[in-house]
Amino acid sequence: MLNRNLLLDLDVALENALTNCSGYDQEPALCLALKQILPHILDGVILFDEHNHLIYINSKAATIIQKFAQSSQFLEGIPAEIAYIKQFMVEAKEKFPDQNWLNQSTIFVDCLAVFHVHARWIQDNSSGQNYLLLKMEDQNQFSQNLALEEAKRLGLTLREQEVWVLHRANYTYKQIAEALDITPNTVKKHMKSILVKQRSVGG
Repeated sequence: MLNRNLLLDLDVALENALTNCSGYDQEPALCLALKQILPHILDGVILFDEHNHLIYINSKAATIIQKFAQSSQFLEGIPAEIAYIKQFMVEAKEKFPDQNWLNQSTIFVDCLAVFHVHARWIQDNSSGQNYLLLKMEDQNQFSQNLALEEAKRLGLTLREQEVWVLHRANYTYKQIAEALDITPNTVKKHMKSILVKQRSVGG
């Protein structure tokens, strides 16, 4: 049973799972451990083995990947951008086998879809097998969560919350109006009310 404290650090949790779990002929112990801990991780997670086979993807990573669908080509079920990062890490490992690289990338699919991707190799100390770990963060989702926290703190109405979340995601007034099926003038009125509440709380 994995220690719950390991969930505080994904890399430590994964490396301990790799080290402490015994293997199976058909399914690596790593996969069994991942299924226990990774659903509780906030980041999207993709894991490849050293033969470039996809062996794990959590629901958050799958959701992020779906957001690439309209603007990206897919290679073997993953966006070309992710495949490029994977290939870069494979080539870096082949060229510098004694080094451990950490690649951090920010992908701007468009102005409203921004993703952070952290890629690094981890190793199963008992078997010596290597795995490529990709952690993915939907930056807009992160910003949306912050905006919702701000909205609660300011005591915004439901409609004001909707306007504020889109505003914090860098939507223009026109885009907010189209998204919420209201007029730009109504957006301006809501923003004026929000700013008044913001100054009141700040003061």
